Amino acid sequence: MQLSRTSVLLLCSAVVMMTSTGMSSFSLLLPPIEAEFGWSRAMATVPYMVAMIGWGAGAVLFGKLADDFGARPVVLGGILLMAAGFLGMGLSQNLWQLSLSYGVMVGMAMGACGLVIMSLLVSKYFDAGSRGLAVSIIQAAPPLSPLVFAPVLFFLIVAFDWRMAALATSALLVALALPLAWLGARDADVTRIIRHDRLGWGACLPYLRNPTMILLFAARFSCGVAFFQIAHLVALSMSKGFEPATGAKAVSVFGGAAVVSALLFGWLSDRYGRARMLGLTYFVRGVGTLLLALDIPNEIFFYVVVALAVGPTFGTVAIQNVMFYEIVGRRMAGVILGLSFIIHQIASAGGPMIASIAFDLTGSYDGFMVVMGLILVASSILIYSVRDSVTQMPEPVLAASPSRP
Repeated sequence: MQLSRTSVLLLCSAVVMMTSTGMSSFSLLLPPIEAEFGWSRAMATVPYMVAMIGWGAGAVLFGKLADDFGARPVVLGGILLMAAGFLGMGLSQNLWQLSLSYGVMVGMAMGACGLVIMSLLVSKYFDAGSRGLAVSIIQAAPPLSPLVFAPVLFFLIVAFDWRMAALATSALLVALALPLAWLGARDADVTRIIRHDRLGWGACLPYLRNPTMILLFAARFSCGVAFFQIAHLVALSMSKGFEPATGAKAVSVFGGAAVVSALLFGWLSDRYGRARMLGLTYFVRGVGTLLLALDIPNEIFFYVVVALAVGPTFGTVAIQNVMFYEIVGRRMAGVILGLSFIIHQIASAGGPMIASIAFDLTGSYDGFMVVMGLILVASSILIYSVRDSVTQMPEPVLAASPSRP
């Protein structure tokens, strides 16, 4: 069955919305896990740290496999792995089991059926004039995940416990995400895959020496460190004196703001340039993060600041993914996106852990947020200098036989 590019885009967006529960759920699960086991904030964050590293490693490995064999088998296998990880999480009794089930299995699975692979797949269906908006629609799916599923997971945690929420997530992935991925995760370049036009790992090295790429990698690192705000959003709200329910609402506010900002910045990047809009997302996030370090007078102000600090995150990632794709082209995009993502995930693993240690030592996130806000503002200034006129680099030599027709 031949699907239109719009159908592929919508189905892939639905899949990403469901698989993104792999990361968005942890903010809700962190307080009850910490309470049940009596762990410190830093210890309870270890599975998330492992998941961030696993996500990055999976993005590189599965990105290369998608370049060589197509996205479809990679996405389907990733959904099954994630479902198994949440099942194991619901049955875990100690830290190493949580780190294995959630950290390794769910984290690696995010690299197979999350944003990197889906952004790569969708980018191949759209030209440069509409690619920014198309990839932004994919990027809008993860923030929709907490908007849709956070209230359900919060209800399950309150009515039952966090284990039931994990088991329900596993069932959702098998019952809904897997069939939708079977229908929608279709490659636009099937002919090239069948011909086995594959590139070796060394073919990516020239791209990694490109000055624009180096700057984009550095900016992606700072973006990753700032992800601690998502992982600790409920805990952050509690540190500001609010109830856990306020934190759960803030997760949904973040989701709504992220959807709007991803679509808006993606559309603007098609019209006014990728670098300008990317720099603007970093600047807004930096200012919002600095505001989060202040005393928060009421819930409404807290929600507004959360929307500024965390909302543009997925607009940032969408524009960066498009810039990487347009520099390297479709034949190496998977592995390059994966490499950029592991940089992001190393930072995403370190950011929440450093924030946890800072909280355990001082009882507050404020000092770390001041530093993070200044880094984001500095990143915005550097990114703004990137030229949008960077041309696609020459195609590397195939690893397969050049005589192949």
